[in-house]
Amino acid sequence: MRRLKLSLILLLASAAAFAQTASQLESDEVKRVGNHLTCQCGSCQENLNCNMSSGQCHFCKPARAKIYGMQREGQSDSAIIASFVKEYGEKIFRKDPDNSFWMVPYLSLLAGAGLVWFVLRKMMAAKTLRTATAAGPSIEHTDPLLAKYRDAIERDTERLE
Repeated sequence: MRRLKLSLILLLASAAAFAQTASQLESDEVKRVGNHLTCQCGSCQENLNCNMSSGQCHFCKPARAKIYGMQREGQSDSAIIASFVKEYGEKIFRKDPDNSFWMVPYLSLLAGAGLVWFVLRKMMAAKTLRTATAAGPSIEHTDPLLAKYRDAIERDTERLE
């Protein structure tokens, strides 16, 4: 009986020594590889670092444990990813995002500055000013209604003098 208890204690101790803790499965090294692999649970389109069901996704948790085990064996990130691609196909691989996204704010500012320059240039060149003369505009260029009011003003100003 004593031997059985001792064997049971040794078995539990060895299982505890080899078991991965949650912090090991959530380490930066495991997350780095998990970012390049897609969750295959069918209900999300996230990477293996998804938090579905508080990190207990039926696909992600075992996959992270496998990544951790392969890293402990000394395999490189690319070898681990290649192993998952071989097992699940190309659909599991996630490429890095496009690296040219950083240019969007600068291109937006450039387009805005160009639009402001265009509008200001149109506003400045819209009207050409004519030089004013002491006699005012010539009669032949004026509107007949305007000429009628101008004549009325001239008559009224002559009475004031």
